[in-house]
Amino acid sequence: MKKTTLLSGVRQDFTQIKGLFFGAFLLASITAQSQSYCTPEEGDCTDGDEIVNVTFAGINNSSACSEFGYGDYTAGTAASVVAGQSYNISVTIPPHIGTQYVAAWLDFNDDGVFDASEFFTIGTSPAAGSVVTASIAIPVSAPAGNIRMRVKAQYAQAIAPTSSCAEPYLGYGEYEDYAVNVTAGTACTGTPAVGAATSTQTSVCGQTSFVLSASGVTPAAGYSYQWQSSPTGTDQWTNLGAAQNSLSYTRTGQTQATFYRVVITCTGSGLSGTSTAVSVGQNAVDTCYCINTINFNCTDGDVITNVTVGTINNSTTCGNATTGYTNYSGSVTPPVFNIGATIPVSVSVGPSGDGWLYESVGVWIDYNKNGVFDEAEYNYIGTGLNQAVTGSITIPATAVVGNTRMRVVVAASAAESFGHQFACGPVAANNNYGEMEDYTVTIAPSLSTPAFENASVSVYPNPTNGLVNVQFATQTAVDAINVYSVSGQLVYSKQFNTASDSYTVDLQKAATGVYIMKLEGENGTIVKRLVKN
Repeated sequence: MKKTTLLSGVRQDFTQIKGLFFGAFLLASITAQSQSYCTPEEGDCTDGDEIVNVTFAGINNSSACSEFGYGDYTAGTAASVVAGQSYNISVTIPPHIGTQYVAAWLDFNDDGVFDASEFFTIGTSPAAGSVVTASIAIPVSAPAGNIRMRVKAQYAQAIAPTSSCAEPYLGYGEYEDYAVNVTAGTACTGTPAVGAATSTQTSVCGQTSFVLSASGVTPAAGYSYQWQSSPTGTDQWTNLGAAQNSLSYTRTGQTQATFYRVVITCTGSGLSGTSTAVSVGQNAVDTCYCINTINFNCTDGDVITNVTVGTINNSTTCGNATTGYTNYSGSVTPPVFNIGATIPVSVSVGPSGDGWLYESVGVWIDYNKNGVFDEAEYNYIGTGLNQAVTGSITIPATAVVGNTRMRVVVAASAAESFGHQFACGPVAANNNYGEMEDYTVTIAPSLSTPAFENASVSVYPNPTNGLVNVQFATQTAVDAINVYSVSGQLVYSKQFNTASDSYTVDLQKAATGVYIMKLEGENGTIVKRLVKN
């Protein structure tokens, strides 16, 4: 049936008879496993809400949907871990409806209960399915012996640390149990041996999580691990948080190409060893935007026929009948939006089909230029049918100047079912009617002129070969000087704690070109254009 109600109507309640058969299953399952562990409540994994592979410390188990959503694999290959070390876990989730959440528990104290303190969030999988990866740290205090690990996947809702036995959300999900053999670490002595730092990713987008580790490390009790980072080419090392008692380190939110290394210290000897560094590159932002985890269908009238915003006035038909996605970011001239401005938006939508009454429109602008359409960057424009749907967007003060991506989405959805969740495409495979279009927009500084912006200031030499002098007529408090390329990339940044009449900007390492300098103070921002020869 075409266009059932999105999200709220996609999932139907379980049939009432499921409870009639589950009691017998519970008794059989409990008999087959340790009496001390609870058996999870029933889950339905027949619609893709399942675990098809778990890989962890020697376990590599592929499986189909288990009866009643619970698979006990404790009699199979056990994971082998050492106290004080970290190990990557990967859980494969197939295509499914909505978002799938994945988590695990390890009963470190072997008391037959999966405590909240033994809980690990592994991550989420989009509707298209994916391999969800995280790092699990085995506590130094974990006693040696055989323990149980429980992995859970469930539909649409984050997994609570206290839900190790609870029915998956709305009943959709799966549990799997595994055996884990814990070995006590040998007490460290002397200088720790460590080889090369490693990374699970060689180049990442800003939202990508990756796991850092190192080769040549012999597990030992009493080690502390301090991860450090340095922007590529700078050799300026800073600590990533505090030292930890496990080797692996999960990193998210990298914004530039970076080197990583680990310093391992033996607390008994006080001696340290440092790994060689591993480089993790930074993907171009334009390659990082999500595109249709489920393809849109724009062939049945659920289509964008015109986008008018700023200087954009783009009339189109269904741009791509296969994916419902068209990228106009390189072919339509970007409009200029000043920070603080309110911009009218008009999106014309089609007549739909089969008597469907709703077409909802949303616009996202990547204000922070991280390659992700965050929830705070979503603007609801309106809902209509075969008309121009109108609204407005306001450019926030936190927006980064320069070119960035704007996304326009129309979906066959009532207003109450539409929202930020459509940023990466449809949320349901059986209701994927709509279209997605991308554009480039240019964020420019605010047109307001507070007193600070009117201060007498000279910038010289400009053009420059490297060093730029910023000279005020009087002592002036500048909190920070930031310099951006015309594409919005931050190339220079420096903070100040005291007022002065003179400041210096170092662009010696910057490439030839035009740059935007922002002098930011408590009372406003001064924007100047710089030219580097």
